[in-house]
Amino acid sequence: MNFNHDKIINNEIIVCQPIDGFRFSSDSIYLAWFANLTKSLKIVDIGSGSGIISALLTIFGSSNIIDAVELQPEMFTCLNKTIQFSGLEDSISPINADIKTFEPEYKYDIAICNPPYKKLGTGREPKNKIDLNARFTTTMSVDDVFSFCKSYLTNSGKLFLSYDAEMVADLFEAGLKYGFEPKRLMPICNDLGMKPKILLMEFRKGAGREMIFEPPLFQNINGVQTELDKNIMQGKWIEPTN
Repeated sequence: MNFNHDKIINNEIIVCQPIDGFRFSSDSIYLAWFANLTKSLKIVDIGSGSGIISALLTIFGSSNIIDAVELQPEMFTCLNKTIQFSGLEDSISPINADIKTFEPEYKYDIAICNPPYKKLGTGREPKNKIDLNARFTTTMSVDDVFSFCKSYLTNSGKLFLSYDAEMVADLFEAGLKYGFEPKRLMPICNDLGMKPKILLMEFRKGAGREMIFEPPLFQNINGVQTELDKNIMQGKWIEPTN
């Protein structure tokens, strides 16, 4: 398989991606920003893919220790190259494993995941196997994510997710099933008057029932990119309202 290497966020991160196959989207950058992790924490990046989220959390976080878990061999190769080319070997540990059987030796403070949400038979399926597994729940579902986090997050540990807005009921159902309460929700809207396609969410293990609806993140206003969106895409992290 052929790969290329893309520099992002002021050229500080070099991401390895397959030329033909799944490539990360802006959702990963929004999710890392939304998590806003500034303390030294133990983090698991579930379905890490090319490692973009782990790299962002390391460079713009504060001494985070991250286990980046990726199942697909081709994407695991990309993950290793991203870590190497970005000089992040001391902070990110790549783990080639299935989240359904992975058994870490310790618990995490934080989990973060940009999971697939489409079910087979609900849309046009890519011929590329890597793309198929990244977009469809063939190898991992939100139930798998919450099940893992129930066992391996600390009490009051946080899980951050980005998800299709029309499928968000799946998150609430799985979260409550495994003992996680939704705590924050932020819609991403392309422009004023447009429905969100993606939601950013924070769940907390064993927390009380109270949730904050964050103001929408508008990518554009009347066709012009917002300053907030520019700052996020440039790595100028601005804390979301808590």
